[in-house]
Amino acid sequence: AASTEPPAPAHRGALVALLLRALDVRREPPAGRCPAAAVDEVEAAAVQAFVTFSLQLTESSFVPVFTQVVEWAKARAADAPAARTRLGALFRLASSLADALRAVFVPLATPLLDLAAAALDPVSDPAPSKKKKKKKKSNAGAGVDPAAIVAELDTWRMRTHALSALRRLFVHDGGEALLDANRFNQLHPLVTRMLRAIPPSEGPDGEQPTPEAAEGEHMAPGGLASECVACVAAMIASAPDDALWKPAHRGVLLATREGVARTRLVALAALGAVVDKLQEEYLALLPEAIPFLSELFEDPDEAVEGAARAFTGRLTELSGEDLKSLMLGNDK
Repeated sequence: AASTEPPAPAHRGALVALLLRALDVRREPPAGRCPAAAVDEVEAAAVQAFVTFSLQLTESSFVPVFTQVVEWAKARAADAPAARTRLGALFRLASSLADALRAVFVPLATPLLDLAAAALDPVSDPAPSKKKKKKKKSNAGAGVDPAAIVAELDTWRMRTHALSALRRLFVHDGGEALLDANRFNQLHPLVTRMLRAIPPSEGPDGEQPTPEAAEGEHMAPGGLASECVACVAAMIASAPDDALWKPAHRGVLLATREGVARTRLVALAALGAVVDKLQEEYLALLPEAIPFLSELFEDPDEAVEGAARAFTGRLTELSGEDLKSLMLGNDK
């Protein structure tokens, strides 16, 4: 059974070091072939152990411990592969700490904002994969550089956890301490950019990289798209001034004009999530949305067209106006 007594200060440093070593499992996996699922289980167990440990500390004891974890994640900043895995672990831990500590954790998590912004920034995109010369009768993925596959997967995972952590911070903050106008303007282009993200097409040894890579599974729970959709809505809802809604909302609308049907579906899901948060207050943003939705009524992809019509029907109920007729009239 887990102890309810906090660890003695003399043992605290050793325990933190042990937990950090476990969180580093992606950078230093066990020797030999280790399945990706097993590595993920170790990381998840390390996160849970760290949360349990943190709940036994006073706030004054927790702050230096969490600062140590942040510095640990930043220590490998010059080594891109190590930075991706450590930041991914940090964001995963932060998500669980936010779930456990809620508003208490928010003011302590300010250092995560710049790290999340850096993780979502295009500068952090992995280098394009270089094809290796294929041998005759090679497998379908034999021509792809294995290091490039790992880099793409680690970046996808890091960004998924970054969005997950940001979402929870926005939800538990409520616009009171974490976001000011400058911080909001820093983050909203980076977050809405992720609506356009396309999942890795290949995993190690030809395995399916993520559940959301399968056709029709773009909103798989816990995936990058579903976390991004929820993060966009939480971010807009927690903005310190409703004047900031418009630029973030426009970032979502512009994603509905992307050439990839998956992106347009994700963007429509984000619009729906924003309406869930704002309810009648969304009507102030509706005039700008109408031209975009009108275009989607004639989308070549049936799923996108159907999602646009369903979303417009919902807005019709919310506004009390016949928006479908208005949009069809604009198409003439």
